[in-house]
Amino acid sequence: MTDMKIDFDRIIERKNTNCVKYDGMAASFGSNDLLPLWVADMDFAVPEEVSAAVAKRAEHPIYGYNTFPEGYYEAFAAWEKKRHGWDVAPEWVCHTPGVLAALSNAILAFTEKGDGILIQPPVYFPFKSTIEALDRKVINNQLIYKDGCFTMDFDGLEEKARQAKLFIFCSPHNPSGRVWTREELKRVEEICRKNDLLVFSDEIHSDIVYAPHQHTVFAQLSDWAREHSIVAMAPSKTFNIAGLEMSHITIPNDAMRTRYQYLLRCGLHAENANACGIPAAQAAYEHGEEWYQQLLQYLQANIDYIDAALKEQIPQVRLVRPEATYIPLLDMGALGMTSDGLKDFLIREVGAALNAGSAFGPGGEQFMRINVATQRVRLETFVTRLREALDRRK
Repeated sequence: MTDMKIDFDRIIERKNTNCVKYDGMAASFGSNDLLPLWVADMDFAVPEEVSAAVAKRAEHPIYGYNTFPEGYYEAFAAWEKKRHGWDVAPEWVCHTPGVLAALSNAILAFTEKGDGILIQPPVYFPFKSTIEALDRKVINNQLIYKDGCFTMDFDGLEEKARQAKLFIFCSPHNPSGRVWTREELKRVEEICRKNDLLVFSDEIHSDIVYAPHQHTVFAQLSDWAREHSIVAMAPSKTFNIAGLEMSHITIPNDAMRTRYQYLLRCGLHAENANACGIPAAQAAYEHGEEWYQQLLQYLQANIDYIDAALKEQIPQVRLVRPEATYIPLLDMGALGMTSDGLKDFLIREVGAALNAGSAFGPGGEQFMRINVATQRVRLETFVTRLREALDRRK
């Protein structure tokens, strides 16, 4: 990567590339011609080194089964050490096609049918559907929303942890955008330790964190946390390579990792990696630093823009200002619409596709989730359309 400024404002046509965000929009919204402000991938070109690594691999005309090259897991470990001060032993890391595949594997490996699994809604909606599909019991500990910020209900967590076998912990949290403080994390750890609760810590958004906030890996908290947690990370959100299906699942506990890997290999048969994903992920971790730093600046500026624009032009709609992620919530409760009414209003009158907050479970009904990892002009168009649509309703 050169020292030149990356042009994140450059619009890249994504239609007719079989991408969910554009070509698959109609399945969820009835049209492929809306402003695409949903789905957690970015409208930005990946780092040049990533494209080059994929192109080099693609030159070889055979795409058979793969091994991981020397230095692959070390590249991930070096990234984590630099980003979060976390000392990852490469042998702790397992590959899965994605964090949700890892979650399914963990549920099958460490729980039985009918066991309670704890989540904190409003939260990433596949958590609930995965638990239900595998015939486990969903236990909700709803987050508290007050003064524009989400916090954990620790009294509820204390009570519900006693009913659960596994805790799916979203950190940083999607969709609230919270970066849990070290004090909050220590309280979570205390409750989980008291109840001998295994923690699946989904930390896929841990690189997209805005200053002055800092992410703490759950396994860093203590010896107990390290030995009783599965930490799920991936280069997909950080470097926009979700389609290459690469994730890194870190399990320091040897016995847990052995059991997890056995089921992964012999039960789910999901240990093999994408031929192009391997070089892409390694190149991203080894050479993506400058791109990543400029990305954070652009995302921060987009957040600043939408926050200020809403306050100035549409004060009845409020950005729940994220401490992390590029998929924050818009608090639209003051509009007095139902959740279905909000979605219908945005589709029919604003012409925009956003994720309905209700999809994330209890507590999400008054919100819509917006993806700000796009060109600024699209966010400007959204604000203009939203203002005009609300003016028409007066």
